[in-house]
Formats: sequence, C-alpha cells, structure tokens
Amino acid sequence: MTTQRSRPSVRTWLLAALELAAVVLVARLMVQATQTPASVPAGDHDHGMTGMPSMSNAAVPAAQWSWVEYTAIGVSAVALAWWLIRRQSVAAVLAAASLVALATSPAVRVLATQSHLIAMVALELLLVIAPLLMLAAERPRPEGSSGGPSRPATVVTVTAALLYAGLLIVVHLPAIHSRSAELGSVPVWVPPIALVIGVTYWSGVLRTAGRVSRRIRRAALLGAQEVAALIGLLSLFGAWGAMAHPSPLGISMAWDQRIGGIIMLATCAAVGIPIARRIS
Repeated sequence: MTTQRSRPSVRTWLLAALELAAVVLVARLMVQATQTPASVPAGDHDHGMTGMPSMSNAAVPAAQWSWVEYTAIGVSAVALAWWLIRRQSVAAVLAAASLVALATSPAVRVLATQSHLIAMVALELLLVIAPLLMLAAERPRPEGSSGGPSRPATVVTVTAALLYAGLLIVVHLPAIHSRSAELGSVPVWVPPIALVIGVTYWSGVLRTAGRVSRRIRRAALLGAQEVAALIGLLSLFGAWGAMAHPSPLGISMAWDQRIGGIIMLATCAAVGIPIARRIS
C-alpha cells in the first residue's frame, strides 16, 4: 500500500494561527498585569508573579538535600544507562521509581516553588518520563490485538487527556504560584496525582490499540501535547513574570523561566512526534 503525503488542511493552518494568536494575546495580557503602575512608590513595587506576594522581605526557604535525593539521582542514572544498553524491564521500573522518588523528595518540592525550571523538570518526570518508562517495562500490544472497540477505554483515554492538559494549566495559574510561595513547598499530594494522570494518559495513548480508535488516541496525544507546547511558548516569551527572589540555580529568573519553556517544548517534540507517527 502506498502512502501519499498531503498538504496541511485549512483546519490545520487555522488552528496554528489561533494558537500563535493566543500565545501573543496571553503573553501581552500577563505582561500588562505584572507592570507596576507609575503612581505606586518605588518601595512598594512588586516584581513577582501575577498574584504572587513579594518575597523581598521574607526569607526564602532553603532546600535541605539528604541521602534520599542523592540516592535517587545515583540509582536513576545507573538504571537509565542499564535500560538504554540492555532494554530490560527491571531497569525501566527501577529508573522510573528512582525518578519519581527524586521528583517527590522534600528538597525538590521546596525548589519547585522557587524555580520555574526545576518545577517543569519535576513535572515532566512525573507526567512523561516515569510513565513512559513504566510502560516500557511491559510488552507493547500490537495494533488490533484486542477483542474490539471499548467505550469505557475510550472515555478513560479522553478523560485522562483532559486531566493532563488541565493539570498543566492549573499549576501555571497565578493563584497556585501564590499559594506555593506561601507554603514554601509543593504539597506532598500533588506529585502522586501528577504521576497517576501521566500513567493513565500514556496508557490510554499507547496501550489501547484495538479498543480505542487510532483517531481518538492520536487526538488525545496531540491535544494534550499542544497545551504543553503552548505553555512552553508562553514560558519562553516570559509571560508569567519574574519571581522576587533570585533563582536557586544561580541564573536570572528570566532565563530560569525560558529554559523551563524550552524543556517543555523539547519534551513535547521528542515524545509527541514519534508516537503520533507510530499511531498513524
């Protein structure tokens, strides 16, 4: 059977134009929201995120690294190398478990409230890398190997995609940033929720062959990844504003945010494009 490459449809061009327009509009609105009125005295300026209280007079919580973080980093590095060389299931499970332990550790949860880059890396570990490693530990199911279409599987796949996109939006809301700054650490229940959503989402995209149509699986994949790419673009354009304290990584907060956006865009491209081709 021969395949023919067709030009993008009018709908595709329209969606692309709307996405770019949305990026410019949201970035412009958020930049305007973070600008300080000229009538406010210099001492009262708040250069933080939209809705984030100024931290210039408050001590920034320090992240205390312990054996948990160091062990998780070491085990994940060894397990990832082992999996890349041997492709054994136990290596994939061990790598996923150690990455989850790192992303949920106390030090990373504290740093995630101080650095957009660290927060995005931890989120990508929980939503993308760890779930894909878990799924890599099991043998993939060939297309059409299931008994037939399943409405519950379709509902779960679509719902997981909506939750995936919704979580990405929620964690970038100004009110959430403000609450995290007040707490000084990401709540302990947030990482497990992100992990469950990530595993369910990628299972629906990759492990429902024959039960969920390729069209729906591909739409779930591309729809959620489009939201992630949009947020990555907004981060790259500096739409969220700068925090009032320096980055714990020793770089400016502007570059801390931009690099976080680049990582999100790179992750979307690295996983979305090949998986979309495989489904198609």
